[in-house]
Amino acid sequence: MWKKYPLKYKEKTIVEFNEEEHKYYVDGKEMLSATTIIDRGLIKPALLKWMVATPINSLRDQVKEKLNNKEIIDRAELERMVKKAKSKSNNMKEEGALIGSVVHGLIEDFLNKKEIPDQSDPKVVNCWNMFLEWWNEQGYEVVEVEKKLLSKKHSYVGTLDLVVKDKNGNYVLIDIKTSNRISFGYELQANAYKEAYEEETGISISKAFCLRLGKTDEKPEIAPMTLNKPMFNAFLGAKFITEQMKVSEYK
Repeated sequence: MWKKYPLKYKEKTIVEFNEEEHKYYVDGKEMLSATTIIDRGLIKPALLKWMVATPINSLRDQVKEKLNNKEIIDRAELERMVKKAKSKSNNMKEEGALIGSVVHGLIEDFLNKKEIPDQSDPKVVNCWNMFLEWWNEQGYEVVEVEKKLLSKKHSYVGTLDLVVKDKNGNYVLIDIKTSNRISFGYELQANAYKEAYEEETGISISKAFCLRLGKTDEKPEIAPMTLNKPMFNAFLGAKFITEQMKVSEYK
């Protein structure tokens, strides 16, 4: 489904978003999002380590189970085990993304004062309850929810989760995650969103933090995000790498 999002620039500006393909378009041309730029242009050692270790551990666990049950591992069974192990990382990533998407949708509906139906998935319920308990203690005024962004100056788009106003009138950018840990890429994302939001609206973001709702955690994690020029330049560096990779003959 295609949706059009008018922005707050003085000149008429519309960002189009293809939900099925998760792609952004401006003036009929595809434009990369901040998250895509960070995913492609930033080395993530912890993620790479996990991607390698997960299928190896899966295969090891399968072999142990077969040996403990005194089962024969012939060639056909070995191929099945390898296939299952190779898909383990992607299956876990897809499941994590599904949970994250549902939780974001619930929060968006809640902040837009829509009725929230009961949930049954234990991980969704855990994240949702953590958010509610945390939110009800804050006293924030909602300014933006799931807002589409475009930096005309630096040519990137994105969708920020939440901008709120605190009791002192400061504008705060909140990035909501359901991941297992805080990563450096989140700081780059926060700086990219801050820059684009200020460029469009003229409103200054005073601070930003990541609200991490761990799927099996007991309490949310509040991680302050560093907002400064060097960090934004690091994002632009990831953008430059992404652009050069696209045009290079070597992938």
